[in-house]
Formats: sequence, structure tokens, C-alpha cells
Amino acid sequence: MARKGRGRLSSIQRLPPEVNHIVTWAAGELQDTSRTQLEIYQEFSDKLNEAMADSRGELDFVVPSFSSFNRYSLGLDAMTRELNETREMAAAIAETFDPEESDNLTLVAVEAIKSVIFTMMSAKRGKLDTKGIKELADALRSALNAQNISTQRRQKVQAEFEAKAKEAVSAVAKQRGMTAETADQILTEILGVKK
Repeated sequence: MARKGRGRLSSIQRLPPEVNHIVTWAAGELQDTSRTQLEIYQEFSDKLNEAMADSRGELDFVVPSFSSFNRYSLGLDAMTRELNETREMAAAIAETFDPEESDNLTLVAVEAIKSVIFTMMSAKRGKLDTKGIKELADALRSALNAQNISTQRRQKVQAEFEAKAKEAVSAVAKQRGMTAETADQILTEILGVKK
């Protein structure tokens, strides 16, 4: 029988929001490979105990065990590897595009981000809390904004190119005594500029 709900929360997920900055710090430290996981855990544990002591009884929680921290680290590592693989795929695909096709690259990147979000949601199988869902939604929104900006930038660059091309062809046409029809033909057939 399938499990209902989001299942049992880990001890790190059960930490109060007041110590989220410590969890975020630990996640950053785990990404930096200059220290051992045990060293990071010990400092993580110290920071949590200090936060609890500083709260003068307002915060009361169980400091996650090293095994729980290890599971958190493994999950973080798996997610990071997936994101790095996605970046590598996007970089490999990017090499096949020239600068004029940057919109296509943005589309590929946005689709890759959507895929990562879907994979994360599937892997979590209902275990995402509202904060996790918000973070995924923010990531998607940012990707879509980047796609929109890329399209606007391409349209602006294209409009500037067309304006300069028309000026240049017009100036050359006057100097060389070309007909307007020849100038239009150069613009549309050679430079791809619409009349």
C-alpha cells in the first residue's frame, strides 16, 4: 500500500525556522570540499546548541545526530550532482549554437530546469514542505524570466542590426547609384532584413 502524506520528517526538517540559517550554512560548507563532514557536523552541532542556549528556553529542539546529518549530506550531494549534470548538458548543447541562437539555448536551459524541478518533486514523493515548493516555484519563475529577457534582448539586437543595415545599404546605394529595388534585394536576400 502506498504511503499517504509526506511521510516522516527528518530531524533536520524538524528544526525550527529560527535556525534555518545554520542549516543553510551547513549546506554551503558541505559543498566546499576543504573540510570533512565530521568537522562540519561538529560545528553545526555547536551552532545549534549555541542558538538554543542564546534563546533562553524559547527554542527547544533535538540536535540532529551525525547519521541524520550524513543522510542530509548524501541527499544534498545527489541533488548537486543532478544540477551539475544538467549544467554540463546545457554547456554541451550550448556549443552547438552560435550567438544568434542564444534564445534556443535559453529555451533548453529552461526546459532543463523544469526537468530538474520535476525530478526533485518525483524523488521527494510528497515530502516537499511549503518552503521547498516555494523555492522550486521561484527557480522556475527565474528561469522563465531569463527566457523572456533573452527573447527581448534578441529582438532588440535584431532591430538595431536591421536599422544599421538599412542605413548602410541606403548610403552605399546612393554612392554607387543603385536602384531602390537592388538595395531592397541586398537587404532581404543577403542580410535577411525585412523591408
